[in-house]
Amino acid sequence: MDISGKTVFITGSARGIGQGFAVAFAKAGAKVIGCDLGPQTETAKMIGDGYVELQGDVSTPAGAKALVDQASEIGFEILINNAGVAPSGTFAEVNFETWKKTIDVNVIGLMAVTHAALPHLLRRPEAHIVNMSSIAGAWGSAGVAAYSASKHAVTGFTRSLEYELADTAICVTSIHPSMVKTRMIEGVPAMKTVPVIEPDDVVQAVLKAVKKGQNQVFVPGHLRWMLNVLPRILPGLTKRMILADKDSRGWQTAEKEIPPA
Repeated sequence: MDISGKTVFITGSARGIGQGFAVAFAKAGAKVIGCDLGPQTETAKMIGDGYVELQGDVSTPAGAKALVDQASEIGFEILINNAGVAPSGTFAEVNFETWKKTIDVNVIGLMAVTHAALPHLLRRPEAHIVNMSSIAGAWGSAGVAAYSASKHAVTGFTRSLEYELADTAICVTSIHPSMVKTRMIEGVPAMKTVPVIEPDDVVQAVLKAVKKGQNQVFVPGHLRWMLNVLPRILPGLTKRMILADKDSRGWQTAEKEIPPA
């Protein structure tokens, strides 16, 4: 896809990677529609007059549809499902509402936005859906049981949707970043086997995926083999390697909360 002249709809665009997507796509010549729970003042300032700001909550089907309906009135060819939360802690000790909210935002919200957007995207000559998964969508880690479950769901949903839409003009991509240097990982020590990457690494990977029509992208790329192949061939060795790392429970001990809007 030639991004120039297209319109991209991005969820979770107020800060972090979502903000990076908005700025990068604008620089590539796309019109940007962003949405978040609250104002996206900084993002709008960075992009300028062409930025369209929507506010709403994607974690309910009604909220997701309302946002998509507004975006569809403008029209868009590219959907980036980026909105997400990553609370952590010992599964049995954290209030279950926290884990439910994780699923509501990361899974229900993503699927609801996609469901509402598909009738619009199917009418476009070409379109692209990008779903933000994670390396947690390929394996598990102590302290992020609900987050990992949500990203496994995103991965499975994306692969299934890819096959459903194979005979259409819509390309579907899942992105699996390592730990990204944003406020989401503040206070969480990285494991030796898990590289910490810059937000722009993910931004550039998404730009490339849309331009080239890639379906599954790991960032960095070598994690595809480490996470997809090794645990299946040598599951026992993989488990011992993870548990031997003193920081393998970093998310559990960090006890990250869902940030305010």
